Amino acid sequence: SSGINAEYGGVFVIDGVMDPDEYHSRVNNSAFTNSAAQLNLLFAIEAAEKLGKLPDPRWVAVSDKIKIPYDDKLRYHPEFDGYTQGTLIKQASVVLMGYPLGVSMDADVRRNDITVYEKCTDKGPGMTYSMYSVGMLELGDEATAATLFKIQFKNLRAPFKVWNEYPEYIGCTNFLTAVGGFLQSLVHGYLGVRVFETYMTVSPHLLPACTRASYTGISYHGERFDFEVKQGGAFTITRTTGTAFEVWNAVNAEGKVWPLVTGKAVDLVAGEYKICLSDHWEVVDCDR
Repeated sequence: SSGINAEYGGVFVIDGVMDPDEYHSRVNNSAFTNSAAQLNLLFAIEAAEKLGKLPDPRWVAVSDKIKIPYDDKLRYHPEFDGYTQGTLIKQASVVLMGYPLGVSMDADVRRNDITVYEKCTDKGPGMTYSMYSVGMLELGDEATAATLFKIQFKNLRAPFKVWNEYPEYIGCTNFLTAVGGFLQSLVHGYLGVRVFETYMTVSPHLLPACTRASYTGISYHGERFDFEVKQGGAFTITRTTGTAFEVWNAVNAEGKVWPLVTGKAVDLVAGEYKICLSDHWEVVDCDR
């Protein structure tokens, strides 16, 4: 790539890249690549402000106008300039905008991105269907998420259940990228962990064909938390480290607060919760 360049019409473009889809090289304006570049600029602005520095005004100007391919009629993101819907892709690319990049978009656009590209994904490296599953869980479609989640197991290689790059024993053995994808489909998919500067959120779903799922030692800001999801919608959070001088809370969408005392399990019902530090029990400002 030659970097970010100005284009006629006041937008900024990035030409000649290969994004995560390795079947297409030297493409212009990859939706994923340009989104990542935009986030990097926003991070640079935030970092400068925290360090007491004046951000370069060009960072703001460019980040606001980086071209992100989008089809308003079909309501999805073409993978790059000139991409034709249905063209075979190697692996997840556009769907990575929703997770892990966290690009904001309407729910129907997010769903369309997953549906469009899942249909034209080649046999699929081990890390691809994990991302499709995570996306469907974000949207609350547990049935489709379960189907996509289970496809990952085609990449397990007998007799030791080692993750393979492709199904049918093709490609690399002990493919760590597939291992990472599978772990993310658990922690960031079925437990629904999302990490922000001053809080993290969890939005648990029970794993398919399971009656209980436990997640231990999830670390955030030096604290560790255990989570358990049970059949019937029961959900438990346990803070396992820390001192009484630091007050951590779980907060639901209605603003109800549950103090997380070290070593004491808090019984809840499945839903979205913010887990954050507060100065005292009564006031929880998780959006600071």
